[in-house]
Amino acid sequence: MHRTLSALAAIALALVLLPAAAGRQLAGAQLVGGGRPWEEKQAQNFKPLIGILAQACHYCPGRSYVAAGFVKWIEAAGARAVPIRYYSSEQELRRVFKSVNGMIFPGGLTDLWMDSPYVVAARKLWQWAKEANDGGDVFPIHGTCLGFQLLHILEANVSFTQLLVDTDSVAHPYTLDFSEGAANSTMFEGLSKDLVTKLGDDKYNISMENHMFGLPPAHYDTWPALRQNFHMLTTSKDRNGVEYVSTAEHKSYPFFATQWHPEKPPFEFGMKEIPHTLDAILVSQHLANTFVETARKSSHRPESPEQELELMIYNWKPYFTLKDSVMDPSYDGPDMCYFFDRPDDEAPEDNRLQLGASRRAASKSFAGVVSPPKGEPAAALAFA
Repeated sequence: MHRTLSALAAIALALVLLPAAAGRQLAGAQLVGGGRPWEEKQAQNFKPLIGILAQACHYCPGRSYVAAGFVKWIEAAGARAVPIRYYSSEQELRRVFKSVNGMIFPGGLTDLWMDSPYVVAARKLWQWAKEANDGGDVFPIHGTCLGFQLLHILEANVSFTQLLVDTDSVAHPYTLDFSEGAANSTMFEGLSKDLVTKLGDDKYNISMENHMFGLPPAHYDTWPALRQNFHMLTTSKDRNGVEYVSTAEHKSYPFFATQWHPEKPPFEFGMKEIPHTLDAILVSQHLANTFVETARKSSHRPESPEQELELMIYNWKPYFTLKDSVMDPSYDGPDMCYFFDRPDDEAPEDNRLQLGASRRAASKSFAGVVSPPKGEPAAALAFA
């Protein structure tokens, strides 16, 4: 009888100590991925470089761009950014891939047709990342919003028109409904119980959704490759109650995906809906630290100190895009951007940078080269 009472007391104590659930059940969750090989590795590089896949530029002074929020996001975690032009030659893509320690497929507004140059380049980088991880060389990818969708398109090998549905989630800070096991994922393990609770509470709405399309949870079964290869960590709903997957983590590789924007709360202020509370900032910092810490386990290195300097995004100057209409009129886009190459540049056979070349390119004036929407005046731009 005494042993029975002791056992019951132990069970009661354990229940009291369980963490508070947020949205769906987080308490008592099972380990998401069993053993995660990338977590067992030791750091190889304390100066990690993160490649960011640049997107097509339309009404702006460049052929491609990177939103500065993603650059700042990884810089705040101790990494440095390297732009990757999607129209680079395969030789150049491979050279950059071997130099960086992780990649971001960013949010934005660009075509995700299977045969588009952007998706073709992303597929090469994604495949090389898989091969690196298979060989024991840790190489993480983080996909945000459009990048979340891109990672799923590549895995399912299906057009976005089949995979995604319309959602009313533009400028929509909302909640995350956690699946069983999310608490033990790479992405959320170590996140405080208080923040987990607030992420699931609509009194706080600290996850920033900003997308027109979403991936329904049922599509993980429609395309079995998704269920087989991804852990669905959270779901969310749009303004009309349409449910979509909002956070996912690959089962075999350090590939992380958020349909929401962790980079916006600390660094984007043009959209009034973006949450800027301390809670939102702490969640952003947690995911950045987790991603960059994984990148530190990559052994990739540039070929030389000179190449390392030439690759970094510091060779280009950020432009205050919030001040001028130089992005797509339909895109409530980044506060600041980096632009690369001129709008009418032909795709180079080999984008290999020569010493000093990118510094000279960064110093060129872009005044008068913007292609504005019809009927709108050209923005006055000058890169000093």
